[in-house]
Amino acid sequence: EVSAVLPGIKLEPKGTMRCEAALALSRWTKDVVIPSAKIAMPDRQVTAFGNASTYICRNRNSAATGKMSEHAKGNAVDIATMTFDKGEPLVMKPRTEDGTMEGAFQRTITTAACLFFRTVLSPGSDATHQDHLHLDVLERKGGYLYCR
Repeated sequence: EVSAVLPGIKLEPKGTMRCEAALALSRWTKDVVIPSAKIAMPDRQVTAFGNASTYICRNRNSAATGKMSEHAKGNAVDIATMTFDKGEPLVMKPRTEDGTMEGAFQRTITTAACLFFRTVLSPGSDATHQDHLHLDVLERKGGYLYCR
């Protein structure tokens, strides 16, 4: 059960995940999210991730049939927002045409998440991932990554 990604950065609400997923989340936060936020928004510090989903026993995309979701294995976390010590939270949404620093920040951390996770589905990548960033540690043959 994870309640803090790193000291000073909460996971709200807390979530259940395997140690491998929690470690990937922590490393990505330390090596990418914090330094990128310092560049994009130097007067703000990340204080929390809005947890949309961690462990929940269900099929992929909550379908009635099909493959089991990585959430059902404790391998995944969905992030809906990032909260800062000042200003409004960053809401995860499609930002391919967003020329703001928030848009650049979200695209940067999403792309770099592929260095820590094996599946990264950014907001807008498909119909079921419009309002959150999906990160999981699914093992694939040959070390294949799925990053969208």
